Amino acid sequence: MPGMVFVTVGTTKFDALIQAVDTTDVAEALVSKGYKKLVIQKGAGNYQVQMLVPAGSRSHQLSNGLQVQVFEFAPSIADYMKAADLIISHAGSGSIFEALRLGKPLVAVPNAILMDNHQAELAEHLARLHHILAARPETLAHSLQHLSIAGLKPYESGNAEGIIRHIDSLLSARLSRKMPLWAIAFVIAVFCVCFIYLALRLSGTSKQGDDKVLFV
Repeated sequence: MPGMVFVTVGTTKFDALIQAVDTTDVAEALVSKGYKKLVIQKGAGNYQVQMLVPAGSRSHQLSNGLQVQVFEFAPSIADYMKAADLIISHAGSGSIFEALRLGKPLVAVPNAILMDNHQAELAEHLARLHHILAARPETLAHSLQHLSIAGLKPYESGNAEGIIRHIDSLLSARLSRKMPLWAIAFVIAVFCVCFIYLALRLSGTSKQGDDKVLFV
């Protein structure tokens, strides 16, 4: 039986995701799928969870039985990710590939306000390959109501060729457009970080990643 759902935005601000989670529709959808507990890591955003947890409280049990816990940050969220039966995350490459490495079902929600939104393209690419599910804040409740993880395919960590090729194609597309130099530099930096992170994860050179998760 499914148990815990973990929502994480890492070190980012993603109020739209936290606000989308903080609804009775999401709570009812999770309970209908058999989940018993919802843990929300809200990060540095300004939005305060108020629908599922009373103001000033960090935990609450809803009338439908769902236990809800909220916190901003923790020294490590690795244990939460390991314990989760479902992860709902911002679509940073670090969070996505950590969930895939752990073999956890993932609903990735891209942050639409990010420049050039590489998050959306990466999440949609992996969703098309049936490795993850992708949603938007405004569609999250509906996605959870119709959640089906049976069709998800395990991610083979030894074969990163397709993902790397996709990252390369995104970078080429960005650079082929008329962009200011600062924007080109930003895109290059982002994808260099993504590539290095992915190479380290998939080569197995870092065995201590369980306790130090990189969010980008």
